[in-house]
Amino acid sequence: MQGKSSKTAQPDKTTQKRAEILAAAMDAFAENGYHATKISDIAQRLGMGHGTFYRYFENKLDIFISVIDLIIGKVASIVESDYPTATNSAGEYHQQIIRLGERIFEVFREDMRFGPILFYEALGVDPALNARMEALLDAIAQATELYFINGVKKGFLRQDLDTLILSKAITGVLVAGVRDVMSASDPEAVTKRWSRTIAGLMISGMS
Repeated sequence: MQGKSSKTAQPDKTTQKRAEILAAAMDAFAENGYHATKISDIAQRLGMGHGTFYRYFENKLDIFISVIDLIIGKVASIVESDYPTATNSAGEYHQQIIRLGERIFEVFREDMRFGPILFYEALGVDPALNARMEALLDAIAQATELYFINGVKKGFLRQDLDTLILSKAITGVLVAGVRDVMSASDPEAVTKRWSRTIAGLMISGMS
């Protein structure tokens, strides 16, 4: 029985160690940038040797991609957490968009490492990473599109809307908003302004 318990516990230990390395890597990337960060910088933060690091990640690019996946995954989970079909009127839709916007901005306010890594350090690091980010952002746009489709079907958004292009445009607007919030002296106030403005645009400009 003891051997069986040990085997089942091992994945949890591996997951925990990977999470610790990811957290240390995010600190290093946010402070020093991707190119200036070395594997030794990450390992030293945890008091581990190079060999231990390579048990969990292949190289620096591998862990950086994992960091990017983690950040975008958090944003995607918020977009997908609400029900696109839950709203039946422009008023309900307006409140839904404000709620989603504030929660997305909150992700970057709660962890100030996320913004610099995603919007600055990730640019041009590797062609494969660029393609991965594009695919992940497209996935977020596709999830966003479901909210537009619901509004069109129920008649509180214009019938001639190009929902796919609009969803990509809104994703781009969110990126600009997050960058603004990151540099704001009062991030909470700026978050509310962006969320309400985006929601207003998605109602008055499309209904």
